[in-house]
Amino acid sequence: MTMQEIVTQVGFMLGIPTNEPVESQQIEMAVSIAFQELKRYIRTPTEKTVPYARRISLGKVGIITKKVMYCFAARPRLGLTLSTIESGNVFQIAAAVNTMGGVGQMGVVNIDPIMTEMGMAQVRNTLATDFQWSYDIHNDVVYCAHRDPVPAQVTIRYIPEYTDVSELQGHVWENYLIRLSEAFMKRSLGRSRSKYVIEGSNVTNDGTILLAEATDELATIRAELEQKRSKIVVLN
Repeated sequence: MTMQEIVTQVGFMLGIPTNEPVESQQIEMAVSIAFQELKRYIRTPTEKTVPYARRISLGKVGIITKKVMYCFAARPRLGLTLSTIESGNVFQIAAAVNTMGGVGQMGVVNIDPIMTEMGMAQVRNTLATDFQWSYDIHNDVVYCAHRDPVPAQVTIRYIPEYTDVSELQGHVWENYLIRLSEAFMKRSLGRSRSKYVIEGSNVTNDGTILLAEATDELATIRAELEQKRSKIVVLN
């Protein structure tokens, strides 16, 4: 939903004509305040695949975040951390076991060197890491180091930092945004309408009622969001 759509819906629920610039701006401010609060509860990760580089500037590749969860090669090689050189040596030596002998019989080859080479290759493969990465939050970059041959692309899993209400995905978060916006607008109206009391008048405003409703609604929504956040399981 766009900002204007939310403003119109909140104004309709509160009975406020949003065709006037002043009222629209007030509701838009309430939506902005609600949006800033709601973002603290959104922890749904997303992924984006970008070209590989040793230093990836997140802003330049369209990633706006304060939390990078994981980074991995978009298309890992077969064998994962086994390099082509090591795998070639191991398979060549293993193939030598089945070479033909001088009299047409299968020759007997001492397999000790073969097992030694395979064992060393396994040790090198275990101790070495194909892909390492680190996130520098202050400079908004991800540093990558990959053994040759390097991948063409890497996939970054992160918690997006939303900058506009239209970026919210799913009816659940949109519904919470509308409810929070309405509650904040009620609190604003309640404070302005209960600021002055005219003694002896037979006409009263609903400022006190709006303040009470806003307090209860905000408490309910925040309790729901806290419970929702505690149930979210993020896989690294």
